[in-house]
Amino acid sequence: MTFAALIGVPTYLLGTFLLSALLVRFAPRAHSSRQVRKHLSLFMVLPILLVVDAIMTVDALRKFGNRIVRSLFEALSGRQLLSGDEYAYAYFGYSRRRQNRRKSDRRAGSVATGEKLAVSS
Repeated sequence: MTFAALIGVPTYLLGTFLLSALLVRFAPRAHSSRQVRKHLSLFMVLPILLVVDAIMTVDALRKFGNRIVRSLFEALSGRQLLSGDEYAYAYFGYSRRRQNRRKSDRRAGSVATGEKLAVSS
């Protein structure tokens, strides 16, 4: 068992070092490539970084597919889909008027006592 470990650990380190160098050369914009270039010691956990790359690739494909489906639906329906971000203020109970007021229109109050400090006329 110890003999296998004596051969296996250096072989693993050498293999991950070479694979990470090749990854940096051929896919320099990949997440794992950028991480290895920032912190060289991360070449030892290259399999974990490759799993993160795979998850990020699946997420990018999901976003791309979602964009295609949305644009296809908008083209077929002739209407633009409503974004949830535009109406999030109503969900949380905030009024749009209160959010869009200027700072100069607001009354300033003391944080400790709650008294009015300044009133705009």
